Amino acid sequence: MITMLRSIAERVLGRGAAAITVPVFDGALKPNRALDEAEEVASIADIDDLASDGHSLWVSAGTVLYVLEGDALKEFQRFPEPITALAARREEGTREIAVALSGTSIQIVREDAKGPRLGSLEGRPLTCVNSLAYDPDGNLYFTEGSSQWPSDKWCFDLMHLGATGRACVWPFDRKQAIEIESGLGYAYGVLSLDDRVLVSESWRHHVLPFRNGRLPALIRDLPAYPSRMSKAAGGGFWLSCFTCRTQLVEFVLREPEYRQRMIREIDPRYWIAPSLASGRNFLEPLQGAGVKQMGILKPWAPPRSYGLVIRVSERGELLFSLHSRVDGRRHGITAIAEHGNALYVVSKGAGKLLRTSLHAPKEKGADA
Repeated sequence: MITMLRSIAERVLGRGAAAITVPVFDGALKPNRALDEAEEVASIADIDDLASDGHSLWVSAGTVLYVLEGDALKEFQRFPEPITALAARREEGTREIAVALSGTSIQIVREDAKGPRLGSLEGRPLTCVNSLAYDPDGNLYFTEGSSQWPSDKWCFDLMHLGATGRACVWPFDRKQAIEIESGLGYAYGVLSLDDRVLVSESWRHHVLPFRNGRLPALIRDLPAYPSRMSKAAGGGFWLSCFTCRTQLVEFVLREPEYRQRMIREIDPRYWIAPSLASGRNFLEPLQGAGVKQMGILKPWAPPRSYGLVIRVSERGELLFSLHSRVDGRRHGITAIAEHGNALYVVSKGAGKLLRTSLHAPKEKGADA
């Protein structure tokens, strides 16, 4: 009863869950051009995820698994289905790689033997596996974004106010996986960190920690949609955000009649919705100040797509961030991983593998 009354009050007053305000980029999230200035390692269509086992850097793109050798990607193995998530580890010198295929199964790839395969959890088929992570004991954690939509239909889940995601673990010594939490608003990132497991919940804009149950949010009310994470050598972790929130999209999400008509009548490519890339077609929806004037798109215009990586401490403090702003092109960041003495970043929106420094970008003069 109290929850229902609070929900009604929020809708009437336009606050809480009914607010359309979005936090600003400031402090540790102050915009810069670090991702646009990062070194390009490879340009490859359908690039999606990264994983480092401490010795090798693995990259997935479409149906192909690559390994980084020097400054070039070398094909390691092809699969019959697209790879939607990736994790890697080394055990006594043997490489073990976990790949999610079409989001509907998880296959373990080992050098010495064929590994097991997981296709269901508690009798329910897997639908949208989009993130994988090993813990030090070899247990494999994974997230499913939705039970209704596949990984490439994430925008459909957002526009239908999806909350059917879940976080799970596949113990190394058991045949069946175990559900940790369900009812998540698009779970799209998992990481074993110290004595906790962290899960990104995209549509609710926060990162949740679990330790024998759910704990209070480690990070909350982000101005972007969080996704995959990876450990940072100095403690804490890196968090990718595949695009940013805007007041216009927040408004559409709170207007059911408009949103449902848009879903029925408009090509999904032109919905008023976030995207991994933008500026490629004049039919894309106009975004307020994002309309080009005299051929120039201002870097502070409301974003349809954006590139963002955040460095986070163990306690959930945002330390600094790397950006590709609205007028940049390296948007849709879906994966990050430290390897060697550099940070590797996947810009899925641009189809690029990037390499940049592990340290905070240097301050430069204000943008014109």
